[in-house]
Amino acid sequence: MFSRFEVLAAVAVAVLSLSGKTVGTEEQRDGTTTDWTESTTGPGLNVFGLSLHFNRNAGYNEVNPGIGFRYPFWRPAAQWEVFGDTSIYDDSRRHWAKYVALGGSYRFAQSWAVGAAVAYGQSETYHHGKPFFAPVPGLAFIHHGVAFNTVLLPSESSNAKIQGLGFFVTIPLGRHD
Repeated sequence: MFSRFEVLAAVAVAVLSLSGKTVGTEEQRDGTTTDWTESTTGPGLNVFGLSLHFNRNAGYNEVNPGIGFRYPFWRPAAQWEVFGDTSIYDDSRRHWAKYVALGGSYRFAQSWAVGAAVAYGQSETYHHGKPFFAPVPGLAFIHHGVAFNTVLLPSESSNAKIQGLGFFVTIPLGRHD
């Protein structure tokens, strides 16, 4: 049987090998160029996922399949993007987690972005099934328009610590040069 990390690595290699997008450039103030046009601008399909929990003895389900939609609706500068997300996935306590989020990201290097979102979600796992708001910081590696996302998982209660890391991929829908 393959480990979850071997499966994630295989999926990543497959996606990277199937993409063949040319990257454009933007001239900076100092005369140098930066490849910012390879972006996730445009609608995207969120494909969940895996998680890694800090408390390895708690019996969490770390294979978390799900699907969602990302829509970047404002790009105030080449490195900045504001987006909306909506998704559903099987969470780490084997309940369906549903959420909508509004977030932003900053592209600090050609292939790296950091961001955060405010999510409004609901799952039997979190806060006894009551809907809740949670800040969700994240980091993304972007290659050929595909974003490999890592986010901090919110705690199950208001007084608990961060649970771990969540991993999902955002695949661009259609062309977005």
